[in-house]
Amino acid sequence: MRILHTSDWHLGKRLFKLDRSLEHEKFFDWLIETLISENIDVLLMAGDVFDTPTPPHHALEMFYNFLHRLSIETKVQSYFIAGNHDSGLLIEAPARLLTPHRVKVWGKLSDNPEDHWIEIKAKDEVIDLCAIPFFRSHELLPQGEGDALLALKKYIDKKSDHAKILMLHHLAGMYEAAGSEQVIALSGVDSIPSELIGDFDYVALGHIHKPQKIGAKIFYSGSPIPLRFSETLAKSVVIIESTKEGLTSKIHPIPVMRAMISIKADEENFREKIKNLKVDSPLTPMVEVQLTLASPRIGLIDEIKSLLDKKEMELLSYQASYTSEEKRESRGSALFELSTTDLFKEFYATKYPLSPEIPEDLMQDFTSLLEKVKNASHTPQG
Repeated sequence: MRILHTSDWHLGKRLFKLDRSLEHEKFFDWLIETLISENIDVLLMAGDVFDTPTPPHHALEMFYNFLHRLSIETKVQSYFIAGNHDSGLLIEAPARLLTPHRVKVWGKLSDNPEDHWIEIKAKDEVIDLCAIPFFRSHELLPQGEGDALLALKKYIDKKSDHAKILMLHHLAGMYEAAGSEQVIALSGVDSIPSELIGDFDYVALGHIHKPQKIGAKIFYSGSPIPLRFSETLAKSVVIIESTKEGLTSKIHPIPVMRAMISIKADEENFREKIKNLKVDSPLTPMVEVQLTLASPRIGLIDEIKSLLDKKEMELLSYQASYTSEEKRESRGSALFELSTTDLFKEFYATKYPLSPEIPEDLMQDFTSLLEKVKNASHTPQG
């Protein structure tokens, strides 16, 4: 039996103005091809199918189109759990429609631990799967009292003559976060100890976006695309295979769908750094530029965009910091003492440092507007 573990798709995700749908569509194309070429029998998706509990229509359409392709183009059995970004009720709603298509979903924690166990049968083999969707403390401890880990243990403890897999969407072990996750705690428990889930032959985790191994048989598959510029580690899935020696696992890389590049530079070297960029990806590479400047400069963003256009790249994020920041902050501490007119002059000088003074017509318009506001505030109400 061959199994593929993935998680944290975050369909419907946006990064600033960028819709990630094209990347997800290319990932789904790759995933279908991989399921076929790698002779995969079982797909495990460990939570965060969507980016929000109320995903946009195009994200829902993309998900169900993928399940349709999965049903007609492969013979794969697929198992999904809801993550903290998902609505468990939404995920579970079409469960009866999905079952004939070899799709099983767990959206919410059941009162009965047995509801979270299922036998997976393929190629004359049997594996027991325990699937626990994301849950909150009141679901695990409905009376509001008790030990969260002991309550969880009741769900995952089970004797079996077969290999056992746990699929879970939570923090576990000594993980390394990617920076784009929501921090979750289980009734004061920051992370599930690896020892508590170490009895399984494989643990398929979701929630952390950085692919990593946190135990001998415990893996975060990570998200299939970088959800922030800070996620620089290559993306991957995990392929698990049943052998005579037990379950073995290997990392299977996901190709880059859209390059995400971050540049840190100053006004002396940013042109050279952009010129030296050599990146290729099916979709237009997106660039984040972090610049350290002596002071604000007019037209700089337009110049950066022009340089990137020549490289067939697009500026998605621009962040500037100034070496004169400390002076500006100390000056800012006294701003509350200024009049409204002086505050406007201070704002203009900061926004347009190269302009000698506020244009006369703009100053007149501001003074006129200020007078209207003052008069309106003294007009009797009735």
